[in-house]
Amino acid sequence: MAFRIFVFWSQKEINSLEPNIEADIGLQVGCTGIVSAHDLMAAFYKISQEGDHDYLFKSKVVGADSKSDGYEISIENAQGELEKVSAEWVINAAGLESDMVAQMLGGDYPTLRYSKGCYYKLSSKWRGVFNHLVYPLPDKKHGSLGIHLSFDESQMVKLGPSAHWIQDRTEDYDVEENLLDQFFTEGHRYIPDLKKEDLSPDFSGIRPKIWLNENPMPDFYISHEADKGYPGWVNLIGIESPGLTSAIAIGEDVATWII
Repeated sequence: MAFRIFVFWSQKEINSLEPNIEADIGLQVGCTGIVSAHDLMAAFYKISQEGDHDYLFKSKVVGADSKSDGYEISIENAQGELEKVSAEWVINAAGLESDMVAQMLGGDYPTLRYSKGCYYKLSSKWRGVFNHLVYPLPDKKHGSLGIHLSFDESQMVKLGPSAHWIQDRTEDYDVEENLLDQFFTEGHRYIPDLKKEDLSPDFSGIRPKIWLNENPMPDFYISHEADKGYPGWVNLIGIESPGLTSAIAIGEDVATWII
């Protein structure tokens, strides 16, 4: 059995361990860390290629039909032509469109809302200044962890992500410069020496969030739909940003269902 140890830090301890952070109290989570998303994806792709898997790039799933021996998936390829692929098992990991792919079979599945998150980077003078990832209190209104401090393997620091609902599910990855005041205000709360000129737009992403009125921060939807009459069909819906670091564990669980 694995145990996670959480330690409360006093203001004095915070000042000692992170002298550039201002807080009255902190909670240390010893199992946190950083990972390079690009390197992780490259590693997954390399392993997959070694497994002799096939890929259909620049293609879109446009239909799915249940058959007696599995499923027939209709795909529009890069040339706009319709292709059909048959499979005994289907794992729907379609990210931003995972709910729409699930609904191609019919049935009641969670509906997604898009939550756009932007990042601002700190100037090079902040490189290597911090020793820990720093999270403020969660933003319950937008179902996010709030604008927190993190850094990459080169020790360059960034703040984010913000959280903004996209009403029409448009994929827009521009980082708005008018968010500067928000990022400065949020960051200055726990980085007292932060200056506006230290911040500049970096990158953005879109989170496919399951929205429940009674719970603005619901869990992922991970289900083998055999009970709904679709044996061999696995839905992974609402796998938002924590799903990156959970990807291996999710994959291991799903693999145990495939027999």
